Amino acid sequence: MQDTQPPIPPPPGGTPQPIPNYAAPYAPPPRRSRWWIPLAVIGGVLLMGLVVFMVFIGAVIGGLFAGLEDGSKHGPIKENTVLMIDLSSGLKETSTQDPFAAFSGGGGGESLYDVLDAIRKAKSDDKIKGLYITGGPSGAGMAKLAEVRDAIEDFKRSRKFVYAYIDMGTKSQYYLASVADSIFMPHEGLMEFTSFGASAPFMKGLFDKVGVTWHVEQFEEYKSAAEMFTRDKWSEPAKEEVRALLEQRTDMFVTTVAESRRLEPAYIKAVMDHGVFEPDTLKHYRLVDALVHEEEVRRRIHARMNPNDTTEYTKLRTVSVSRYIDQAKDEESSGDKGIAIVYASGTINSGKRGGPFEEDGVYSQSFIKQLKKAADDEDVNGIIIRIDSPGGSAFASDEMWTAIREVRKKKPVYASMSDVAASGGYYMAMACDTIVAHPATITGSIGVIMSLPNFAGTISKVGVTVDTISLGASAAFMNPLLTMTDAERDRLRSYGANTYRRFVQKVADSRGKDFESTRLLARGRVWTGAAALERGLVDVEGGLNAAIAAMKKRIGAGKDEKVAITRFPRQQDGLEALLAMFGKDEDAEAGDEPSAGASARSVVESMLARVSSDPVGARQVYEAMPAPLRRQVEHTSAVTRLAVKEPVLAVLPMSYPME
Repeated sequence: MQDTQPPIPPPPGGTPQPIPNYAAPYAPPPRRSRWWIPLAVIGGVLLMGLVVFMVFIGAVIGGLFAGLEDGSKHGPIKENTVLMIDLSSGLKETSTQDPFAAFSGGGGGESLYDVLDAIRKAKSDDKIKGLYITGGPSGAGMAKLAEVRDAIEDFKRSRKFVYAYIDMGTKSQYYLASVADSIFMPHEGLMEFTSFGASAPFMKGLFDKVGVTWHVEQFEEYKSAAEMFTRDKWSEPAKEEVRALLEQRTDMFVTTVAESRRLEPAYIKAVMDHGVFEPDTLKHYRLVDALVHEEEVRRRIHARMNPNDTTEYTKLRTVSVSRYIDQAKDEESSGDKGIAIVYASGTINSGKRGGPFEEDGVYSQSFIKQLKKAADDEDVNGIIIRIDSPGGSAFASDEMWTAIREVRKKKPVYASMSDVAASGGYYMAMACDTIVAHPATITGSIGVIMSLPNFAGTISKVGVTVDTISLGASAAFMNPLLTMTDAERDRLRSYGANTYRRFVQKVADSRGKDFESTRLLARGRVWTGAAALERGLVDVEGGLNAAIAAMKKRIGAGKDEKVAITRFPRQQDGLEALLAMFGKDEDAEAGDEPSAGASARSVVESMLARVSSDPVGARQVYEAMPAPLRRQVEHTSAVTRLAVKEPVLAVLPMSYPME
């Protein structure tokens, strides 16, 4: 067929130019192939990798042998050993093993369960002659500290000694140390022995300056989480609940310390009113027993254990909690019956945890997976959900509530409340058969809050305007750049009110109450565990050991009968934590996408770094913050991060510190 396409017209001003020939007029002779160069590079890389791997294996093996030498990993505990209680790295519900512990044979951060278990075993272990408390409880709440203190009180019934050493201490550290037979401090030490109080930052003035307004729907008056955005001080309901918590903690602290030190409670309160104390003043007030350096304390402990030893003192034989537990596990009987402890620690989030180094928290789908593992385990007869959470996502809380209710059809499920089990944390607990709370637990906060920032005023300050095209009346609903209308406010409130109403009704159904009487206990108010027990919001008073004892009775195990305790997620040792750095988290599944969540700490540091343009300086500023303020900033950051992706929150109004 003949081509009928028209010819290409010539360019304006002339005829088409031929395509120039860019071929080189001369081609050089071919060069010799140097195939050996890439092979040499690859070989060098492989050789270097082999050397690094051999060094790594040697370090791990060396660490394991180091553990064997001091009898801490798999070797037996030697005679005249002292168990060290060092909580300076914190006291969490789940252990956080140091990934590099395998290099030194050392352990990682001990969990509350590990500490309680070690003290219980040491009580009847003839090789353990006493306890040595050193290192401050960093950020531990009063419920956890009270549980450890009670365990040490029980240990003392064995007639073994308990010594404590404090260099730079706070009330929380002293509260734990006061259980000891003797308390020591160095001459250069310092004790922050002050009255209880609470403080929180309020940012309304800052938002006013930048033109940001907040629309808040809270259910009801005690649900004050957004007051930090909308007020310049606490409301009266918020002050009321915070004051009640502080009064309970003051009473617990004063009564306990006065009894241990054989002093009057009024005397302890008078001393606290003076504030920070130097060691000689503390000794004068009979709060410490002697002013010596730590090496002298160790020398005294050695002399007490070896009264007839005339040889020169060289070193005190001690064992850490993690190392002692590692050794004791090999000797522990599994028991005919089993109890699973499923942990729910941290802010409640939707979805799955992305990996072992993501922010600590409760991720609904990951939690449900662990719960189902416990339910499907044939060796598990009962399940304890250990909750240490200020709440978070209302959606995720309801998702886990539903899963717990399903598991209850197969096995008994108890809730054990730690330092905090409030708002979304209480939402989870009410799905269980029985709720066990420590008297110092912070719980309740049955309520819902919605807070939306609006930046219309901010952009107007810099001359920015907004134009919209809407194909319906709801197109601009909750647009943060447009002023909210009355109809939108009503719609938003209706949405939150329905969520709150369902929350209260579920509490009423689970506690056998009517709606209105339950609502009067709700209203977003925070209760202590003791107050919650009086009002019928919890069933049993006690800590983790009390929950285990109650579950043993439920599954038909005798009081002194051994049961196998399985913890979910499974606790990793140091080597497993190290290998996890190069592999996949056991909770992750094929195709899982990591969560977008970042830790509250990293968010705060990132914000500071942007302002200062100095990441190192930002970290220093963050670390220099007073501990109570740092915890509150972290809590605020976590709530703010959640609010970006969650429409409704069930979360505590603030972080409640020990001090």
